[in-house]
Amino acid sequence: MAQIRNRIRHCIQLAWLLVLLVCAQCAVANEPPTAEQVVFFEKSVRPLLIDQCYKCHSGRTAKGGLRVDSRGQLLLGGESGPAIEPGRPDDSALMAAVRYESYEMPPSKKLDDDQIAILARWIEMGAPWPGDDGQVARRPAAGQFSDEDRRWWSLQPVSDPTPPTDLNHPEWCRNPIDQFIAAQQDMQQLAPAPEADRSALIRRVYFDLIGLPPTPDEIRNFEQDPSPEAYEHLVDELLARPEYGERWGRHWLDLVRYAESDGYRADNFRPQAWMYRDYVIRSLNDDKPYDRFVQEQLAADELFPDDPSAIAALGYLRNGIFEYNVPDVQGQWDNVLNEVTDVTGDVFFGLGFQCARCHDHKFDPLLQKDYFRLRAFFEPMLPRDDVAAATREEQERYAAQEAAYQEKSRDLLDQLNALLKKPLDDVFEDTIKRYPDDLKRIIRQSPAERSAREEQWAQFALRLVKYEQDRVDGRLQGETKDQVLALRRELAKLDPLKPAPLLRPMSVTDVGTAPPRTIIPKRNIEVQAGFPTILEPDDATIAPPENRPNSTGRRAALARWLIRPDNPLSTRVIVNRVWQSHFGRGLAANGSDFGTLGGLPSHPQLLDWLTSRFVEKGWRLKSLHRLIVTSATYRQSAQHPRLAELQLQDPTNRWYWRGDVRRLDAEQIRDSIFAVTGQLEISRGGLSVLPDRPRRSIYTRVMRNSRDPLLEVFDLPQFISSSSGRNTTTSPIQSLLLINNQTMLKHAEHLAEKICKGSGEKTLTARIDELWWAVLGRVPSVEEREQAQASVIRQMQIRTGNLETEGLPSGVITGKVPGRDGQALLFQAKENSERFLISNDARLSVDDFTVEAFFQIRSVYDSGEVRTLASKLTPNRMGSGWLLGITGKTSRRKPQTLVLQLFGKDADGKSQEALFFSDHHLELNKPYYAAASVHLARPGEPGNVTFFVKDLSNDDEPLLTITSALTLVSLDGNDAPLALGSRGESGGYFDGLLDDVRLSNDALAAGQLLISSDGIMPSTIGYWQFEPNPGLFQNSLPQGLPIRPGRQVQQSSPADAAFVDLCHVLLNSNEFLYVK
Repeated sequence: MAQIRNRIRHCIQLAWLLVLLVCAQCAVANEPPTAEQVVFFEKSVRPLLIDQCYKCHSGRTAKGGLRVDSRGQLLLGGESGPAIEPGRPDDSALMAAVRYESYEMPPSKKLDDDQIAILARWIEMGAPWPGDDGQVARRPAAGQFSDEDRRWWSLQPVSDPTPPTDLNHPEWCRNPIDQFIAAQQDMQQLAPAPEADRSALIRRVYFDLIGLPPTPDEIRNFEQDPSPEAYEHLVDELLARPEYGERWGRHWLDLVRYAESDGYRADNFRPQAWMYRDYVIRSLNDDKPYDRFVQEQLAADELFPDDPSAIAALGYLRNGIFEYNVPDVQGQWDNVLNEVTDVTGDVFFGLGFQCARCHDHKFDPLLQKDYFRLRAFFEPMLPRDDVAAATREEQERYAAQEAAYQEKSRDLLDQLNALLKKPLDDVFEDTIKRYPDDLKRIIRQSPAERSAREEQWAQFALRLVKYEQDRVDGRLQGETKDQVLALRRELAKLDPLKPAPLLRPMSVTDVGTAPPRTIIPKRNIEVQAGFPTILEPDDATIAPPENRPNSTGRRAALARWLIRPDNPLSTRVIVNRVWQSHFGRGLAANGSDFGTLGGLPSHPQLLDWLTSRFVEKGWRLKSLHRLIVTSATYRQSAQHPRLAELQLQDPTNRWYWRGDVRRLDAEQIRDSIFAVTGQLEISRGGLSVLPDRPRRSIYTRVMRNSRDPLLEVFDLPQFISSSSGRNTTTSPIQSLLLINNQTMLKHAEHLAEKICKGSGEKTLTARIDELWWAVLGRVPSVEEREQAQASVIRQMQIRTGNLETEGLPSGVITGKVPGRDGQALLFQAKENSERFLISNDARLSVDDFTVEAFFQIRSVYDSGEVRTLASKLTPNRMGSGWLLGITGKTSRRKPQTLVLQLFGKDADGKSQEALFFSDHHLELNKPYYAAASVHLARPGEPGNVTFFVKDLSNDDEPLLTITSALTLVSLDGNDAPLALGSRGESGGYFDGLLDDVRLSNDALAAGQLLISSDGIMPSTIGYWQFEPNPGLFQNSLPQGLPIRPGRQVQQSSPADAAFVDLCHVLLNSNEFLYVK
């Protein structure tokens, strides 16, 4: 018995020992990781898991049920049990798998020995995971959420923490932001950098708040200001300037995928889009409360229908891409609704809703049902282009004036409508043939017969009908065409009676009070409008708006939910975006992904404190900016006395212990070039201009498929989807464009001219000093000054004796026709502009001929005068020769169409002038190819003139042709030069870009044209391409006739040319392109 009792006692002691060991192990497992363990995990373990395992084993649909994206999930394991045994790597299934001892993971390739050793060491440590609570995860049922899901940081209520006060260096702090930053630096054993000097600080805050460099005078004034509040006063001044809205408007426009074209192949221009851009800029400059800003963009028509200034805000819902000219209208409309759902999820929720469109989100607590609950808010949406942004009084006044005009013009309009009825009906029938039978039936129905969804489809399909009907003139022929054009000319005389058009932004309304159903595809489940289930499981409560009887109120309900002060997502998201734009990264790293893949914020308490202050102070963005940029954190220098040491501890500057050096955005680079060279035009709002005009980039036209080369090479977004941040790439193409581009050379010339102008002769030293101030905002060092002087002298010596190969006429500017490679000549329709002439030669005396050109015209004359593409014409009244151009606004035939003027003799030997019009309407700022082919009459063979026109902005557009009879049997020759872009010295100046021009001594057929077969043919007389090779003015035809400038070329002296080279170098310098 004693022996048995001893055995029992021994077993009990052994059991207690095991219990104590297990408890000790658990205690160790539940202890927070040490600083060294955190560093090891973040630098070695987490990146390895993300790179090698996350693709298959993270999120809600992980393979084999195994997730490796948290410690609790690894402890839970998958179908084969727990993946790790903390402290025991050899007993862990994860180690057996990566060693290829059981499952072989990853299956594509075994990890190398160092990677396997990292995982083994980590498990042996106890598998420390920052932020883990030590608990084993629980596997949720399908459609349900785990405790881990519910605890995710971005879904928690916004807290209002007290700024830390137990700090190593409290004297460094300027405001509570710094207290939060300093507390984390203390934990990481880091120390902040000293404050940046004033020259660096003013450049940084100027670019951050207004997107432009400070002028030399502004820098000097700030550096010499003795006030201790000088910086704070500067911040207030910048926030009050109109340039603030232009800079911060660009951030918002990136988010909402703003562009001025449709995208896809056609990429049609949107002439009303600029009104949304101006709305954003105006709202930011007015410091409109963000909650109002959000409501207007989502539901201005439901919430503020009597505020005309808010109508343009609805452009947010119209910024997406779409393709109006496809037969699959139903599919295209589905894409439109999905797209606005995706962008809204990104912009306002900071969650990747698009990943839940086809199934529950793999990583975040978003159900497929949640995607369609969000889409249901937009389901009744109907695009509108006819809603006036005008007060009631303005609309009444417009209606009265329009009625008076209609009364005065009724007879003419009735005649015109009668003539156009059949052609327009024919266009309607021909267009809807493209659609399937069910859609044809819907289009033919009256609105009252259509369901809500059918009305949306019909209105979308009718956009193509309208597009084709607007071009009905191309179908008119003979007497009908002549009558229509004559009536339009008579109507044009009554134009002074027309009221000025009201602004009609791109907007939306609801299709009616009964919304179309929202159905989850394949599952055929109907859902109602609602918010993420994990936050609001019930359907949204929606009340139709009282002052908008024909609307559902759905978008208003969404807007009100998003601007609730207790909303944990939308409030944090906008605050984080502002921080990101100032520091280059957010407190939460991914501004549009507050889910699992976006990771944890570096300073969650600071983010919540800023969010609480933002809402508390009335959702005002300017006060948030001021708070951030006046902090000691923001003011830090990019240099640090312990730089090398601290970079090893925190190489990415996650804990904000110094300022970052950041490259300027694409628009900041372009705007800075125009600013420092003295060209920037200060004009605001209104229609966009083409990128070669010296307005701020935010006012330049943004076409999705045809982008400015400078902006594109410096990482301009595609504007296809929401962009929460800019990429910053470094490539040889950037350097090549800056150093070799003719436009950059012109900028350098402007800069040199700006530096050198003024009274008296400036010494080279004085010019160098002024150049450094203009471009870099500082005095050059002694070494820099000496190097610059030596460079100028060396370049002057190189250039001496080689002037005949240097320089271009001062009036020559190059550009790029959208959609085409290479460069074009820019004509600016000025009396003193350069003339481009080809001297008279026997080869230019032609009978049959074809003249072709690629071009983009920017304006036409207000009169009937013609903007010339090419001419060989004498200036006297009884002219001779020919001219091809574009008619003016009061043309005797039709405005903005091609015209060919010929002088010659008919079969009876009589001198005649013959005018031919293509009657194709040429839109301004759109790229075209045009040709006129002339075949003179011969005995028994009639002559003809054929126009060829192609819209280059849309690859699907056909080559349009029209042929007219020609009775001339010969052309009157002359000794005038062939002129491009003018009638020589007698006017007719072209305005726009002129690209390849080819002249042939034959009447070419369609298959022989440049648009079909590029290059030189036996009939080619001249082919001028305006490229550096073989030369801007050279003929691509060997031994061909070159262009000679019509004015005296202003050659620079070697000294002046060398100084231009120095200016060019500084515009390429890193110090100009980067901000510290």
